[in-house]
Amino acid sequence: MFTRLVRRPLAALAIAFPLAAGASAEAFAKPLVLEDFFRGTTIGKGVFESKIAKVYRPFTVKLTGTWNPHTFTLRLREDFFYEDGERDTKTWFFQKVAEDRYIGQRADVRGPAIVRRDGDGALRFTYVADVETSDGSIALRFNDTLEQVDARTVRNRADVVKLGFPVGTVELTFTK
Repeated sequence: MFTRLVRRPLAALAIAFPLAAGASAEAFAKPLVLEDFFRGTTIGKGVFESKIAKVYRPFTVKLTGTWNPHTFTLRLREDFFYEDGERDTKTWFFQKVAEDRYIGQRADVRGPAIVRRDGDGALRFTYVADVETSDGSIALRFNDTLEQVDARTVRNRADVVKLGFPVGTVELTFTK
């Protein structure tokens, strides 16, 4: 069952490879602003890993972001390309509700995802997504942290949890 689970996209922003040599998130003082960084085309390289199930699943994701300043909404289409040949598409809608807060929605996510900026400039959010497996759908909680490394790079780490128990991680680096 779990092997089929990881054949579905587990990254949303779903979403961090180690920083480039010499770079640090602290060195880049500008806080991450979703509608600025993810407007246009962004490419992400990442991996879902579960040591419990002995799964290591690399993927590439192409993001296309469109910002509507009249509704304060970012539409973020994610086209996933897994190393094993599987493809999938997900679309997030993030509405900016304050300078440091967004509400995100996606078809397979239960309820809204509240995105908040911490004092360090990182964006953090948690959500429950329905992930298809060979035995049916399973609800998994994703705890994401997005940090802007420099003007062209954002790293994302998501801890994936089921019923409070760690299932795996998603490490992802986005590049403009």
